[in-house]
Amino acid sequence: MDLDCDNHIHTVYSGHADESMTVSNIIKKSEQVGLAQIAITEHSFDWHLGPRGNFQLIKNELATIPTDINVTVGMEIDPDMENLGKLNFDDFDKDEIYPILVGFHGYPGVSMGWFEKIHFTRRDKNRIYSRWFKIMEKLIENPKVDILAHPGRIIMQNGIINEFSGSVLKDFESLALAAKQYNVAFEVNETLLNNMPTEKLENSYPNVINIMLKHKVKLSIGSDAHNLEKIGKFDKVADFIKRFNID
Repeated sequence: MDLDCDNHIHTVYSGHADESMTVSNIIKKSEQVGLAQIAITEHSFDWHLGPRGNFQLIKNELATIPTDINVTVGMEIDPDMENLGKLNFDDFDKDEIYPILVGFHGYPGVSMGWFEKIHFTRRDKNRIYSRWFKIMEKLIENPKVDILAHPGRIIMQNGIINEFSGSVLKDFESLALAAKQYNVAFEVNETLLNNMPTEKLENSYPNVINIMLKHKVKLSIGSDAHNLEKIGKFDKVADFIKRFNID
């Protein structure tokens, strides 16, 4: 697997990326680090002009920037937590936006973000875990979904799971089989790999990658960059590629 593509890059339009993340700067940085292909995948959050407005701003700016890099404009969209298999923004033509990444930024049934410190009871943890897998299973069947973004991140937080082993891996195996069937890619996300909450989770996450490889699920490389220095920087991803001899 070549490291000359980055399929998960954010812009200043997200409202929480570095102010240097303009479209023109993203292209320049991608050229500097030798990328051949990038996907600008802005959040569908309604920060500024709404998801379609931000998408069009990015497209308009790209039209004025000459580059030899293959640039696609996609979107990172959260699931609709209440309607299994649905996205919380789906007012678009599949042919006009690629790739569509689906990623959780909040807990199913809890109106708080993944980054917040929360005390969950064991019952809460079990409920969130179960709901997450149910939502993921149905999302994989959604024909608009191309890539599962930073998979597993939400269930790593606040002790929902302690490691990727046992029954957790059995559940990921079910996801792998579905992802293979529906041709949905599993993201190897550099930012996720650099921000594992515990050593146990970090050491056991390779088990999940191994399951995806076992079932020949497509893998997608993404930096999840919110600043220029992270674009195309794949130290942890490169370790995975070497460890598993990924083609």
